[in-house]
Amino acid sequence: MPEHVPPRESAGETALERLVESVRRLIETTVVLDAPAASLVAAAQAVERVVGDLRPHVPSTSPPRFPKIVAHPDPGLLMPFDPILGRLNPLAAELRFEWQEPKAIGRVRFGKAYEGPPGCVHGGVIAAAFDQVLNVANVMRGTAGPTRKLEIRFRRPTPLGVELRFEGWQESLEDREVHSLGRLLVGDEVSVEAEGWFVLVPLERIMNLLEPRSSGSEET
Repeated sequence: MPEHVPPRESAGETALERLVESVRRLIETTVVLDAPAASLVAAAQAVERVVGDLRPHVPSTSPPRFPKIVAHPDPGLLMPFDPILGRLNPLAAELRFEWQEPKAIGRVRFGKAYEGPPGCVHGGVIAAAFDQVLNVANVMRGTAGPTRKLEIRFRRPTPLGVELRFEGWQESLEDREVHSLGRLLVGDEVSVEAEGWFVLVPLERIMNLLEPRSSGSEET
């Protein structure tokens, strides 16, 4: 299993987490509103003022968004801005992971912002979550790599507003291809199954994707 290196925490990051949680609540409230126009206009103006206050603090060069680490028991710390599990991304549904050998277990409760069919989680959201669930299982095995193919089999609708349990595990490793499986449970019932194929790539090469490329460089 890869070495665990805890990322740094700071007062600024704690404050950012509070802001992210507020924006997350704003999104969840916005998609179910039935308010008069005057209230909506006032709310839009308030949000615009906040954006205006924060805009001067956006640096011209993006600060580091990925810790220089290869694995961590909490992938939300490893990938803080990820759109699926990132604790510092208000779009993320707060998918929380734990490692139960040999499986990556993810728990989440999807709200109205993730609705597809009435009262059910959007299938595309489920597929994106599975991509990370299987990826986390591979990372914890020290065999991370980009997704080559992902197949999703929907067996029954997945409801909003209840705790869901994602499970992902590595099925096989052959040459440079990792084969992983997963399932989504609503209580004791499986609502969705997943199967993924990943290309085994050295972690150093993955992290090097963050480095700027010169205009004349070519990928090898």
